[in-house]
Amino acid sequence: MDQYEYKKIDDSNLSDLVYLLRIVAKKRLSVDYYRKKYNTPRSGGQYHGWLAYEKNTGQVVSVAAALPLWAILPDKKLVPVIQMIETFTRSEHRGRGLMTLLVKKILEEHQNTGTRLFFGLLNQNNVHGFVHKLGFTQTHNMEYFSLEIGTFPLEAVCRRCRISGLFRWWANRVIAPYLAPADFVLENSVLGLGYGGLLHDQSFFAYKSFSFNRLCRFSGIDAWLKFESGLLVGDVVLPELCPDTQFDEWVLTLQKIAGQMGLRRIFFQTWSGSPLSQKLSARFQTNPSWSVCCLASDAEIEPFLEKMRFGFGDFETF
Repeated sequence: MDQYEYKKIDDSNLSDLVYLLRIVAKKRLSVDYYRKKYNTPRSGGQYHGWLAYEKNTGQVVSVAAALPLWAILPDKKLVPVIQMIETFTRSEHRGRGLMTLLVKKILEEHQNTGTRLFFGLLNQNNVHGFVHKLGFTQTHNMEYFSLEIGTFPLEAVCRRCRISGLFRWWANRVIAPYLAPADFVLENSVLGLGYGGLLHDQSFFAYKSFSFNRLCRFSGIDAWLKFESGLLVGDVVLPELCPDTQFDEWVLTLQKIAGQMGLRRIFFQTWSGSPLSQKLSARFQTNPSWSVCCLASDAEIEPFLEKMRFGFGDFETF
């Protein structure tokens, strides 16, 4: 490890993080986007994470970052949590323990400041390291559903032509009749099902405004929708014993909205066994998706790990 040096992420090196993610993950997003994304209601205006640099070249080669958030446990207790994000290493520097070292730095730092729970929504490349090297527990898996929409790809064209403002103008006109009341806050759907999950309150949704999403209400169902590279469904609160006719009407309205906006797919990510998953799997093809891994920082939290659930809206990019 002597060939590397490590720096905490701050405003002076945020451009290095953006460069690394463009090279490794093909993410072409601005420094300003990451400033907003990292500024959670619990961040204190600080960045949380580490970068690794090769000493000889000064080249940034690895990153592990975190988002401080609030969660509600199944017993309704509010606790500080950390979401692990941006775990990337350049291919020629993999297999050297960099990711494990950087994540350990985050764990040690935040365990000393009162964080009770750590979690990550991980692809299969990262699950092994988090479970076997860092002590996380793989608590549950997610699955996705994709509905193709036959329409002109307005959003994709506007994005490629760098006129996203035009798409937003049109999308806001389309979605206006379906918006929830201005003061409405959609409670995390997992809480009503007896699970624990992230706190979705007014400050959380204000923070999430760094991307183009809206709270909507139609067909008697409340939902959190994002309009980027498709119509993405972040969370849905289904009525108890929601009849099939009501759910089908809601899906048809989603398809109508996507078609009018020029979005060529509707994309769901949900946890296996949820009411939404059950409705969708009865109608559409189910596909395996991300794994959820959690780490308790003390013995009191440990029993709750299996009762925590996370949804698409909890992805750091939503």
